[in-house]
Amino acid sequence: MERTSGSCCRAGGRADSEARRATLPGVPVDHFPSTHATWIDAQLTIADEGDRAASTGDAGAARRAEAARDALRRHVMERYAPALAAYVSTPQLRQVGDRDELVSGFFARTMSDPSFFTRWRTSGKPLRRWLMNAMAFHCRGVMRDSRREDARTSGVDTSVIADSVPANDPGPAAAFDRAWALALANEAYRHVQAELASQGRGDGDAVFRMHVVDGMTYAQVAASTGRTEAECLNTARRVSNALRAAIRDLLREEGVADRDMNAALGEVLAIVERTD
Repeated sequence: MERTSGSCCRAGGRADSEARRATLPGVPVDHFPSTHATWIDAQLTIADEGDRAASTGDAGAARRAEAARDALRRHVMERYAPALAAYVSTPQLRQVGDRDELVSGFFARTMSDPSFFTRWRTSGKPLRRWLMNAMAFHCRGVMRDSRREDARTSGVDTSVIADSVPANDPGPAAAFDRAWALALANEAYRHVQAELASQGRGDGDAVFRMHVVDGMTYAQVAASTGRTEAECLNTARRVSNALRAAIRDLLREEGVADRDMNAALGEVLAIVERTD
């Protein structure tokens, strides 16, 4: 299990602040390189172009479109499974059904609709809000199906329960946002670690972790690494700035507009900080 912290994301501006800790769940995510602005946008473009080409008789276009959608669904499943599981695990929604069945059913039924992500792209909503609202709708559907079955077999009316599944109840929404922010920060940190390793600068990550994760002072880090305190401070600051940039990239991939980026980044950092 990996460990990082909310304060690590702010160390570029407060490099000598108190270290704060959070445990982030290790969520494996496949990383798909792309020359496009975002990988998600690239897959949607491939799918749309494939659909148009298929309508003109291109035999392979439909396969290309479906392959892009399949890759996108797998990518989103990897990133959002913890957040969706946290959403349906709250007391308000446990009555709906088994957590794993709800999440797998959501991916199999709701996300299998070819128009699901196309409608998201035109909605103007961040992907996380689109998915959370879609999960709430899915839960209502599950409850309605249960209500009909109960009415058919026993005459029990569960309409009040079925209609009470919330999209933005603060309990489920907060659980969703917390799991999402932790997974996003964890993923961003893995990107930064991989980049540092590829550049032969893994020692910079070690300095960063000593100060921010382990809570060592710069004097202690310097004594342990043979660097000066100023070098340790600057190294930790560079890694922190890289981490914030990586979080921005992931937020941009999820449809956050540049005008909303600072607020979205601040929200992620605030959520992660609160888990300390």
